[in-house]
Amino acid sequence: LTVSAIQRSSAKRLCVVIPYYGYSRQDRRTMDKREPIAAADIAKMLEEMGVDSVICVDLHNPLVKGFFSPIVPVDHLMPGPVAAAYFYEELFTGTKEDPNEVTGMDKSEEPKEDPKITIVAAHENQVFRANGFRSALQKLSGSSDIRVALVTTSTEVNVHNKTKTSTIVGDVEGRKCIIVDDIINTGSTLKGAIEAVHKSGASEVYAWATHGVFHNPENNAPEMFQELEGLKYMLISNSVTNNRDLPPKIRTLSIAPLLSEAVVRSLHSESIMSMLDVNKPKSRTWSK
Repeated sequence: LTVSAIQRSSAKRLCVVIPYYGYSRQDRRTMDKREPIAAADIAKMLEEMGVDSVICVDLHNPLVKGFFSPIVPVDHLMPGPVAAAYFYEELFTGTKEDPNEVTGMDKSEEPKEDPKITIVAAHENQVFRANGFRSALQKLSGSSDIRVALVTTSTEVNVHNKTKTSTIVGDVEGRKCIIVDDIINTGSTLKGAIEAVHKSGASEVYAWATHGVFHNPENNAPEMFQELEGLKYMLISNSVTNNRDLPPKIRTLSIAPLLSEAVVRSLHSESIMSMLDVNKPKSRTWSK
């Protein structure tokens, strides 16, 4: 309806910015259910109403872009590099390239070692996000000891019950681990991943998810994560509005600067993907 109102107001061009693409998980039909492919239907509705271009943030399945025809270009923003910069400031403090410039320490002192980091995919479909996060963090920190791991979940079904077992593929023992996911709703998958990584000997466990769908007051996921002993804290973006107060272990990262820059570049027909290129920051100098 908003698109219709804008079109009826004789807008010259219409770019739709969608921080959280509703129904993005419903991108296919299962074999035993009669259901719509809602992600495709939303794309078709937007296109029929005359949208010129679309900017989306971290689609659950990047192939959702294919539901739009070639005449409606879709820019897919991945805020992983922004989150990587946040964790870089948190975990690599005092480990810059030139510690004498950063901390003012005596040149005879030994520089601190970079922390041992492992980026953990919350499940099999998150491996490409974990690899992208790792690449961004490596470029920012210059560290060569950033690894990728994976949490795989298998389900055993017998006559009486159904049992899920989580297995870690990769090295997490004695390392600071950042678990990567895209959407948190009930939080059951991410909770299992956090517990599995913690039990496997990780020194510290953090989590990053783009979309924290906690707006429903009946959703007790935030309280559940607050009570998790193995979780240091979780970082989510503000792609979904949450009117409730979140517990201390859940931090919010604003993606407003990312979206505003994307809109400006779209209006001036400039490259949007290039703004996500990550370069190692220059060493900071203290003023005397």
